Amino acid sequence: MTSGAQNGEVMALERIVVMANQIGDFFAPYPLERRAEGIRNHLRTYWDPRMRDELLEHIASGGAGLAPHVIAGAKLLRDDSHAKPGYYGPPKA
Repeated sequence: MTSGAQNGEVMALERIVVMANQIGDFFAPYPLERRAEGIRNHLRTYWDPRMRDELLEHIASGGAGLAPHVIAGAKLLRDDSHAKPGYYGPPKA
């Protein structure tokens, strides 16, 4: 990983990984499906599209440092069937 944003990155990859794992930590107690949905919703609603792209590129290259449930939630960003604009609440339990 790099120590700072470079090569056109919006943010240093280390910071993106830390932030993604923090989101994963928040949703960790949720049931499996709702956990992934919550992570996806948060990333889609609050993250800059360029940050999401960098996260998905990192996952495509192995996802080093990311928790498995964070990877699962982030991969849902590729599924356009859930592409509602804006925040529409926490995952339903």
